[in-house]
Amino acid sequence: MPYNISQSAQYTEKEILKYPVGLGAKKSVVLDATVFTITDPSTRYIVPAGTILRQVGDKHVPYTGTGLIDGILGRNVDILAAVTAGSEPAPMFFHGCVFNKQSIVAYTTYAAALAAATSGLVACKFE
Repeated sequence: MPYNISQSAQYTEKEILKYPVGLGAKKSVVLDATVFTITDPSTRYIVPAGTILRQVGDKHVPYTGTGLIDGILGRNVDILAAVTAGSEPAPMFFHGCVFNKQSIVAYTTYAAALAAATSGLVACKFE
């Protein structure tokens, strides 16, 4: 790093669940890094906890209004490069959870789709 220059990242963790859940409510998935746009190779992209996910092939991507909702991202995930090798493992909540709807990314946009989700989010509520 050049003399007298520093970089730092700062983000706030948020709690997406209203109540604790058992281990059966969370599964490990892989986020597809190729769908994220990183304009500056010296920066990182943080996928925020509470992002609504859908499955494409054997990986997961953010839900954009099409396809079936599979679950909700459990923690912030750091994507370092928008290439296949940059794909990251992540926890996803999908069963019997009570989510804090204020912490869900784009909740107001996809509220109807979340309520109607049949493939993922089995027995989940949003309060």
